[in-house]
Amino acid sequence: MKSIMQDKKECYITKRTTGLQEHHIFGGKNRRLSEKYGLKVWLVPEKHNASDEGVHGKNGARLSLELKKEAQRAAMKHYGWSKQKFTEIFGKNYL
Repeated sequence: MKSIMQDKKECYITKRTTGLQEHHIFGGKNRRLSEKYGLKVWLVPEKHNASDEGVHGKNGARLSLELKKEAQRAAMKHYGWSKQKFTEIFGKNYL
């Protein structure tokens, strides 16, 4: 599914348009749900997995949490979900 969080192929954070990688906001056991509900964004490698500050880096927890919060807000708005409904689907409330 296409992303519900962005309609342009550009880094969600830097707005750069080259060298992009697709990031599923909720990975692991929820990766398929991210795909199903369009909760993914484009990121440059430095913000994804090529640096310690990227969402998958050792210092990326804050950025990862911010993206999860934004994704939850987007899903609730797009699908008309409550926090409870989001939590039922993804197993956690990030707001």
